[in-house]
Amino acid sequence: MTTESKDQLQSQVDQLTLQLQTDSSNAPRVLLDRARVYGDLGEPLLAREDIARAASLVRDPTYKSESSVEAVERAVRQLSVSGNKSQTEHIGASDQEIIDKVVQGTSDVACVVALEQRIRANKTQLSGEQVCVLVDAFHKMCTDCEVAIVEAVASCVSAALVRLSVPEDAKAVDGAAETLASVVQEIIDAWAKRSDNGEFKQQACKVGAKMYTTAVYALSTHEAVDARVLQSAVDFYVGQIWLVGTLPAETDDVCQGDVCQGILRLLTSCRPHLVYSFVKSNGSLPIERLMSLLGQPRSLTGSRSLAMLIASQLTAAVQDPSASSLFPEYDAKSKARTAPPALVQLRTLAADIIDVLVQSTIQSERTRGLYALASLYESGAGSEMAINVWAKNGWAEELWDQGEFDRPETQLALVYLADACSTDTKVSASMKKLGNGLVQELARTRTGELGEIASVVLAKWSNLPAPVNPGTEPKDEPESDTSDVDPVQLADTHIARILALSNSDISDPQITAAERSTEALGFLCLNPLLKHHVVQSPVLQTIFALSKKSPQLKFAAVMLIRNLTQYKPVLSEEQKRVQQMQQLSKRAQPGQTIGSEIKEMESKDHNLDDASAVAERSKKVCEAGAIACLVGAVQGKVSDSTKDAVAEVFVALATLHELRGQLVQQGAVRALLSILSADAPRAPLKDAKYTPTALPNARDKHVAWALAKCAISVPPHLAFDDPRALARLILSLLAEESHAQSLLIRFEALLALTNLASAEPGSSSDIRGFLACDLVGMSLIEMCVLNEHVMVRRAATELVCNLVHEPRVFERFVEGADEGVEEESRIIELPDNEDEDVDESRRGYRAQRMHVLVALSDVDDAATQSAASGALAVLSNDPRCCRYLILVHPRALDVLLSLADTNNAGLRHRIAVICANAATCGDSRVLAKLRNSTNVARVLQSMVEDPQMPCFAAAQSAQEALK
Repeated sequence: MTTESKDQLQSQVDQLTLQLQTDSSNAPRVLLDRARVYGDLGEPLLAREDIARAASLVRDPTYKSESSVEAVERAVRQLSVSGNKSQTEHIGASDQEIIDKVVQGTSDVACVVALEQRIRANKTQLSGEQVCVLVDAFHKMCTDCEVAIVEAVASCVSAALVRLSVPEDAKAVDGAAETLASVVQEIIDAWAKRSDNGEFKQQACKVGAKMYTTAVYALSTHEAVDARVLQSAVDFYVGQIWLVGTLPAETDDVCQGDVCQGILRLLTSCRPHLVYSFVKSNGSLPIERLMSLLGQPRSLTGSRSLAMLIASQLTAAVQDPSASSLFPEYDAKSKARTAPPALVQLRTLAADIIDVLVQSTIQSERTRGLYALASLYESGAGSEMAINVWAKNGWAEELWDQGEFDRPETQLALVYLADACSTDTKVSASMKKLGNGLVQELARTRTGELGEIASVVLAKWSNLPAPVNPGTEPKDEPESDTSDVDPVQLADTHIARILALSNSDISDPQITAAERSTEALGFLCLNPLLKHHVVQSPVLQTIFALSKKSPQLKFAAVMLIRNLTQYKPVLSEEQKRVQQMQQLSKRAQPGQTIGSEIKEMESKDHNLDDASAVAERSKKVCEAGAIACLVGAVQGKVSDSTKDAVAEVFVALATLHELRGQLVQQGAVRALLSILSADAPRAPLKDAKYTPTALPNARDKHVAWALAKCAISVPPHLAFDDPRALARLILSLLAEESHAQSLLIRFEALLALTNLASAEPGSSSDIRGFLACDLVGMSLIEMCVLNEHVMVRRAATELVCNLVHEPRVFERFVEGADEGVEEESRIIELPDNEDEDVDESRRGYRAQRMHVLVALSDVDDAATQSAASGALAVLSNDPRCCRYLILVHPRALDVLLSLADTNNAGLRHRIAVICANAATCGDSRVLAKLRNSTNVARVLQSMVEDPQMPCFAAAQSAQEALK
């Protein structure tokens, strides 16, 4: 190789190394590329180390994909390292030969990786003795060999343990449990032999954390394992691997993340054992390490976020009494009456640890304690784990008294705590009372992150009720020397900060600042007074433009839009009074009576938050670009909370008829369909058996409702790619249980389905049969036809009128309709008064579906009459329907003829069609009864007097048939 070509290859290595250091998103591919270059350079060991690292990475969900796994396997099989004669020796080597090389220290990375690949491909399975040999070799190699070969051995052992934990023969389950127990014991013994070797422990934990997790987890999944053996294994993991792996100064973030993942896995497989070991048997050290991770600076998000997840799941676990079953003080009989021992112990430990940290005179420890407490609230565990902290007498007061003299970094941690505690109303109200003055000063005098977070805290505090000490008269309360910040002034401050960023190149810190100010505006807009103020400013356009650059800002923007566009919920009288009293607690002024305050409050809220005000705000928000912001917010990987908020906002926006077209044009329909949950109903196969049910997921319900609103006003063939999927989704809204909004939801769903079912019969967009029959939708629709609410009943009848064009629906109505007609050629005489005695066999007309349509044709609602008579006009094309209306039903003819006496041209046309169809149905008895009716002749004669009327042709045809 020439010097020039070698320099070129080395340059490629440098470029690939730089790429790994700056962007790890595609690390496995870059490592394989660098391995190939190393091969060309004649560096086989370096090449194999890169391949081993790539093989290790693709097991991580972050990098695992079908293509990346195939690329690594191909590199292992076809390792082309220039000048290396022994590169393929491992291909023909047996499992034992490879293990022997590992023990002797003569194996290379590729050899061990090849063994691992055999195991993962189910081509071989190591015995328990072989795994123990590898485990022993791993522990001996930890401090003496290169990291790459040690990592490869650990990964190989993990693969072997997974295979051992799932025996192919069910009879071998007990044997597998014994084998796994022996492997775990081998691990415990290896650590016991080196109990004084701190270097070994750190290196073994750093390289083998995943192997230790796999060993204990595999053991915990076997029911046949003795409880004492399992507890010993879990105690080892918590007391050694967790404590060593979370040492802040000795291990890296990757190792901490691995052991955190291990704790999370064990919480799912052996909860009582893990809880006992974490909370009881190892003293306070495990909780101390957890608090240490939670107290990390916000810049270290990896292990901190996993620690928050541990805190959340651990808190949920200890609230289950069964998780305390290993505690000596556990009493199964009293578990429903007292707090579980694990919960009591966890609260005590957490409070003591946090108290020591926060009360420390060392600023770094105090900062870590404040961050840890804030992280508990961010994880949702604060209200349980930290409850004993706030119970300490004078603790909160001292917290803020000392905060005035803290360093800026500690004050930042304090305001982060105040921000995180806003989810707990009681704690937040107390924090506001004690720290309002300091937070206002920080917001006013500090710049950067500290001032921004302080301003956000003030925004969140602005909607809190005034704290009142129980048992103390308000007049005895010392007057606060600090009043609340004017919310309008606070809003203007955040608006000015955002607008200042609109004309400059935005850096990451500025994006973060915009996110915080947007979040603050979202909280401030919970106050009706500020919603109008924010909408009138140009800040919304700037926020929506900036949101394209940051997912976090997108979420803040979505929450702001939601608060600006949400309509007031429908409340009962009792709920209204409760809401008024809550608002009075924070708005009452001295010298003002409660009655006058309520009247003033009702007047203001009615003007600022009524439907018309919300509608105007919604229009302005959309003019500023809200729809595009919402559509962009659900693209890519999105959190469930963002999806939920977007669905709610689209429901609110689609309430306005004039916005529905904009929603469809700007992609709202596809955005809504993209955020449906995996369990949401979609168009089934034709032979699928399906029963429509209510949507259990709240987001799916909001998505379906928003789509239904859009489907009311927009032509289906223009707005929707797949009307069938939409029909099934909207149909589920008809099965909603009764609640405050159920009538409105059903009504709008029926209107949407009516529009969807208005396509030309037989066309590609015709969904009538799919909706009514394939989805068994007629059962729900017919229930709505009988609804007592006039508008729901009207919408359901209009939908039926559209659906009867479908042959299967048509047959559903006319089948058996003329069963009451006798075969002999005589006209059936039924009494006009239904109370008279009639042969029960002739009362079957009430059981027919057309009886409902006749009854609906007689209600006091023109639109319902029109839809019901229209459906009968379509059905009258079948002789069975004509015989039912004329011969079977005692009042149908009179009801229909009464509609012809109105001035409604549509109704008169429908009656003319029914008469024409009846007169030409071919049944002499029907014809005879029509001829004998003077009302029929009179009505038809009135219809033919004006040739310009829609009913003229049909009435004339009926007259000619009756001559």
